[in-house]
Amino acid sequence: MKPTLGFVGLGLMGTPMATRLLNAGYPLRIYNRTKEKASSLIERGAKWCDFPAAVAQQAEIVFSMLTNDDALKSVASVIQTSIRSGGIHVDCSTVSPTLTSFLENKYSSTGRYFLHSPVLGSIPNATDGSLLLFVGGNSEAFVRVEPLLNILGSKMWRFPKAEQASNMKLIMNSFIAGMIATLSQALAFAQKAGVTGTTVLDVLHHSALNSSMYQTKGKSILEGNFSPRFFLDNLLKDTNLFRDAAQMYSVSTPIAESVKELLEEAVSRGLGKEDYSAVSKVVR
Repeated sequence: MKPTLGFVGLGLMGTPMATRLLNAGYPLRIYNRTKEKASSLIERGAKWCDFPAAVAQQAEIVFSMLTNDDALKSVASVIQTSIRSGGIHVDCSTVSPTLTSFLENKYSSTGRYFLHSPVLGSIPNATDGSLLLFVGGNSEAFVRVEPLLNILGSKMWRFPKAEQASNMKLIMNSFIAGMIATLSQALAFAQKAGVTGTTVLDVLHHSALNSSMYQTKGKSILEGNFSPRFFLDNLLKDTNLFRDAAQMYSVSTPIAESVKELLEEAVSRGLGKEDYSAVSKVVR
């Protein structure tokens, strides 16, 4: 008999991830601040709970995908006191390593487990189960959730501590920030210099410099399509988390500092809820 699972946080990424677990035949208890966002899951058979505590009380393993540190702090404080002894909370949010280290120790001290498993990928990857997962925390808990993580992702990397997984995610998102700034700069320069953006992308495609991100986001920028797959204000949040974490290790972050200014300017112009590629509007 499959264990009952919980999922808290049904945004752009949480909904397709929860859907995959439900489609795999696991009983699912769900909560989101806005119930309307859970409608597709409820129609498929997931059971709605009015509070995160109710999710934790009914599930052996609870997943969460939340916006920031404050949201995770609030939800974790409830899950940790509501989930049964030996229960596992797997958080997939992008948050600070300071917080995940604290939560790992807090859960452990009460006979529960906290794993941090942030993900790399976008909505299509969450939908088809091809996310990349960074999993940090207790080995015994990991063995229990590994089959579930295999439903969500195509590849995972294990870390002994939750904070190490958090740091890896921040490192990866620093690449996203740097790459979108570089791409935006290049396309703006090309436009002014009389070189078509499609030519820039074509040359990239045939070079060692290419990446699928450059092609996908470059095409969207040229089309003026900024429908969000990853909110710009979330990339700003992650860039600040990266800067703060790097400071703890006395690491200089000059590129992140520059990108931060661009992202802040974009948010000040009201672009925060557009796709992060909308930072190209600032560069342009």
